[in-house]
Amino acid sequence: MAEIHDCDHAHGPMHVHGATHGPRLVISLVVTLAFVVAETIASVAGSSLALLSDAGHNASDALALGLAAYAIWVSKKPANEKNTYGYHRVSILTALFNAVSLILIAVLIFVEAMERFSKPQPVAGNLMMAVAAVSVLMNTVIAWLLAGGAKHSLNMRAAFVHMLGDALSAVAVVAAGFIVKRTGWTYADPTVSVLIALFILYTAWGIVRESVTILLEATPKDLNIENMVSAMSKVPSVLSVHDVHAWSVSDGMNYLSCHVVVPSTCTMDQIGEVIRNINELLSTRFQIAHATIQAETEGSCDHREHPDSRFCSPRVAP
Repeated sequence: MAEIHDCDHAHGPMHVHGATHGPRLVISLVVTLAFVVAETIASVAGSSLALLSDAGHNASDALALGLAAYAIWVSKKPANEKNTYGYHRVSILTALFNAVSLILIAVLIFVEAMERFSKPQPVAGNLMMAVAAVSVLMNTVIAWLLAGGAKHSLNMRAAFVHMLGDALSAVAVVAAGFIVKRTGWTYADPTVSVLIALFILYTAWGIVRESVTILLEATPKDLNIENMVSAMSKVPSVLSVHDVHAWSVSDGMNYLSCHVVVPSTCTMDQIGEVIRNINELLSTRFQIAHATIQAETEGSCDHREHPDSRFCSPRVAP
């Protein structure tokens, strides 16, 4: 049977943060870049690897902020015949790029820390604490500014986690500076660096995993396919649901295609009503932004060859 589309496709919530969070990202980027320059100078003057590693993390934050701002800008471009989904996936690509760069920075910090363990160098404890204290304040304020967008956007969440992580890292630097000042134990500096590197790796891995999941068009993380199919099967006149495919184009933009089997006695108007009811269900309960539903009459699907009714194929007439 030919594919049938309802006149009104259901569109669920689409979280595309533009005007609200763009200016905050730009302001945060400018402030962060200025601090990176100052902290790098201080780390060289004080011979502090912990400060240098924190500056590196701040630089990665600046990159994350810049990419997030760019993704918001480009996602506003309308879809066209060459990019029918629009440019929403740019935000996922930039998040993945940012996460990979974080991993590289973490590896470099770890390697340098190992060298400092074998050849400890004196550090300026007072300088470490002063600069890191400013870092705590700056990163905490920026993280607070980005907290709202982090609830819905992978890019915003990446930027938020980076800034929050930097605030925590700076707290650790203050602790290392205090230890160096009180005890003279110079190993506190590379020890803090290792901890910062591990934290960067941990946060970056989560971003990589979620980005790759979306790019591979895996099932959206909050969508339970079994529950959704069960709910769809309870819509009046729906006998079964199969060939279900669900994926995310970007944050908050979940798409779905499927086949539904209806009684052979259904008229075209009745089938249209079934599809309208399914679209409303998918939009309100399962946050599906766009659904393409193909209706089939009873008996057109060969269940004997495909025991799982979700993935059976239409029977082809000889």
